[in-house]
Amino acid sequence: TIPLIQPTNKVEIPKVTEYQVPILMYHYIRNAERESELGQNLSVSPQNFEAHVKYLKENNYETLKLVDLSDPDKKAISKIIYEKKKPIIFTFDDGYTDAYSQAWPILKKYDFVATFFIIRNYVGKDNYMTQAQIDELAKAGMEIGSNSLTHPDLTKIGLDDAQSQIALSKDNALTFCYPSGKYNPAIVKLIQ
Repeated sequence: TIPLIQPTNKVEIPKVTEYQVPILMYHYIRNAERESELGQNLSVSPQNFEAHVKYLKENNYETLKLVDLSDPDKKAISKIIYEKKKPIIFTFDDGYTDAYSQAWPILKKYDFVATFFIIRNYVGKDNYMTQAQIDELAKAGMEIGSNSLTHPDLTKIGLDDAQSQIALSKDNALTFCYPSGKYNPAIVKLIQ
């Protein structure tokens, strides 16, 4: 008898060391005609969001989670580039309900992943996701990041308060989103 050699389908993917990854940041996925100017500026209609996602899928983009960029082996991004696709990241700030009810079904439809940043003390409040919804996103392969406990400007509060906002909001998150994009070297050091 001659032993059969099983072919391996494992492809050796070379590690990527140089890359650029656009990050598309969203807040609300909703129709916002009756909202304030700020509310309108932070909103994308579900129809426009789906058009964004469809365009990206049709133009050979593939999504990453934000945490994938910190992987020293760069496995996820290396695979995307090896497959001759273009990497992109979707993030959703603050944990609004419409990220679950509007964005997630569209992401699923196009087989995309995203990173959802949660304001920990707002979980379950009006217009914010519940813990069960957050857990469902995580179970489906979405990344859940931290966006502080109460979304203060971390540069305008004391370092002890900032430390609490960061550390106590972490849960299992490996990534952090600066509330309103505000940071300084001291806040960066606390995050690190």
